[in-house]
Amino acid sequence: MDVADATRPGLAEEDDEALAPLWRISDSLSRQEAQALSHRFLGRSAARETMAAGAILPFGASSVLTTRPELGLMSCFHPAGHWRWPDAALGQVSRYLLLRPADGRVIIEHDGRRTILRAREALIAEARSELRFTLLQVGRLDLIQLETERLQGFITPLEARLMQPVARGNRALQALANYGALLLRGLLPLNSAELQGLAIAHIHDLIGAMLRDRSPAQPANPLDRRAARLGAVKADIETRLERRDLSIETIASLYGVSARSIQKLFESEARTFSEYVLERRLERAWYKLIASDESGLTISGIAYEVGFGDLSYFNRSFRKRYGQSPSQLKSNAAHLS
Repeated sequence: MDVADATRPGLAEEDDEALAPLWRISDSLSRQEAQALSHRFLGRSAARETMAAGAILPFGASSVLTTRPELGLMSCFHPAGHWRWPDAALGQVSRYLLLRPADGRVIIEHDGRRTILRAREALIAEARSELRFTLLQVGRLDLIQLETERLQGFITPLEARLMQPVARGNRALQALANYGALLLRGLLPLNSAELQGLAIAHIHDLIGAMLRDRSPAQPANPLDRRAARLGAVKADIETRLERRDLSIETIASLYGVSARSIQKLFESEARTFSEYVLERRLERAWYKLIASDESGLTISGIAYEVGFGDLSYFNRSFRKRYGQSPSQLKSNAAHLS
């Protein structure tokens, strides 16, 4: 397999192909393991690209979630403990890389310099000379291959910002992480080369904002800090709504806090974590039902796609919130179109 280069040739030729999640699976991973991984992170099965025997994935990962067409964005699952970049087996790669471990730590050695990248921090590295990585307890490593001209165009001098960890609290980094998650999960309807080009531009714009804001301001009082934390939690929920195993414990583990701490954030809005998740799933289902004739999705398909595991519970909850059943809304929308 060749990792797409920064120019991503052929993007314009994909004019009518919607952006879609794509798993690249190592031959060391069984079909059942691949399906379990897809359902865990996407809530459904995703397209799978068969790997040839002995093929190498970036960072020696067991699998990689990327997009078709390529945007240079990927998540590498269960990476190897040691890796060198660039690697001859990967073919042509971008000159600049953004790295962000979801957990654990990454030690990066470059030109005699050693940098430690902690969970959910990020940095830009230049691959013009060899980079050596030691990955400690990293289950997922997020990676973006960047376009050199675009990156150099809005960060000057870029060299001064390389190999400098960006704090996990950086607002632009948080926005980038959630935007990337939406793209990788296929939750944005980017079905033209123009829209996909805009997505690439948005990624680079967010990276520019991230690098310019090296010391994100902290809210001045406890109420502002609580609102900021709640906003970040809601963003993480949004990118995981389709997962039927989404729980308060899942979100709490992302922040290294107790489930009670997350629940207290929602108490400031006089509701519970579960009530918020249900509300957002129903709202997402409402929009999908309105457009269901165009998408071809059935009511049950929509229910499962937004994270419901029980169709009757979905119907009851939907009627209670909107005063009509999903089928009635779908029928009314069809008559109006």
